[in-house]
Amino acid sequence: MLTEQQVNHFGTFGMLLLRQLFSPAEMEEITAEAEAVWREDLASQPEAQGHQHVVPFLEKRPLLARLPEDDRIYLPIQQLLGPGFVWGGSEGNKGSFNETRDHQWHSDRAGQIALQYTRIKIMIYLQAMTKDTGALRVIPGSHHAAFHQELLRLQPQQQQTSRAAFGVGGPELCCHPLEVEPGDIVLFNHYLFHAVYGKQEERSYVAMKFAAEPVTETQIEALRAHGQDASALDGAFRHSQRPRIRGMVDKLLEWERELGVAAPG
Repeated sequence: MLTEQQVNHFGTFGMLLLRQLFSPAEMEEITAEAEAVWREDLASQPEAQGHQHVVPFLEKRPLLARLPEDDRIYLPIQQLLGPGFVWGGSEGNKGSFNETRDHQWHSDRAGQIALQYTRIKIMIYLQAMTKDTGALRVIPGSHHAAFHQELLRLQPQQQQTSRAAFGVGGPELCCHPLEVEPGDIVLFNHYLFHAVYGKQEERSYVAMKFAAEPVTETQIEALRAHGQDASALDGAFRHSQRPRIRGMVDKLLEWERELGVAAPG
């Protein structure tokens, strides 16, 4: 469970770093299962050798699929998003998708009208990450509307975007690095501006996404725009009978029926 201070920290700054939630033995199991998924993906897509982005990811292995309902994940998310929160999918990333080994400053949900509709991404890194070797850098508080709007000039994500906007290169822009060891988890508001510099060749992580209960069609459309509505549910979760998973997907399925959206075949 999160403390009142941690909840306040997330609300104000848009991120949390929770230390050593998973033991070394647990991380060995998580890493072994994740590597198996990447090997299978590589066998089916040999051209993906430089960078692998697998979606869905956790749902492909029973041990990994249990992570979203683990108390160490589920209870903090419940505190931050409230009852009725929904599953937003998972991904597994390995390597760097470009030769510069960076990911310029951006927001995953830039410019959304309803910034108050909270969505959270959790990242579990499989290696230690420092500021200069691939740790996530964030601009604290950039999920708040006025600040968020000021930073939209970073969204083009070109090599010189930060310098053109603020007179400094991306790596020098003021930020907070979320340096981690295996076993730590990072939670951040999906509207937060973030970047990565100096990615390691073998940098890898698994991620889970969650959203507050969608209560309007606009919010469902916001989820659908990023593949987070019921149409994107993996069968392992769509048909799960586990109570916590059911609680995370039932609301999405209700909206699917109400809007008359055809379920995937």
